[in-house]
Amino acid sequence: MVENRMGLNNLLQQRYGTSAASRLRWESVKYGDDHNPTWTFIVYIDNIEYGQGSGSDKGSAKEMAAGVALMQLRRQWAHLLL
Repeated sequence: MVENRMGLNNLLQQRYGTSAASRLRWESVKYGDDHNPTWTFIVYIDNIEYGQGSGSDKGSAKEMAAGVALMQLRRQWAHLLL
């Protein structure tokens, strides 16, 4: 499931156009054993942290971080998204 990641990318495209991809950065950290890891992803836009998410696999952690960032940006940019 990549709904939040797609929503985040679409919102950034709407706001920044072709430069959207260069403004987005992901950072990941793996905790725990290889057989039972916990992944944490942090999403940055213009080097400002907008969301964090953790999960047992990379995809779910990244999706959670994207969801947090999407909510933050929608609130912050509400006046621009009419």
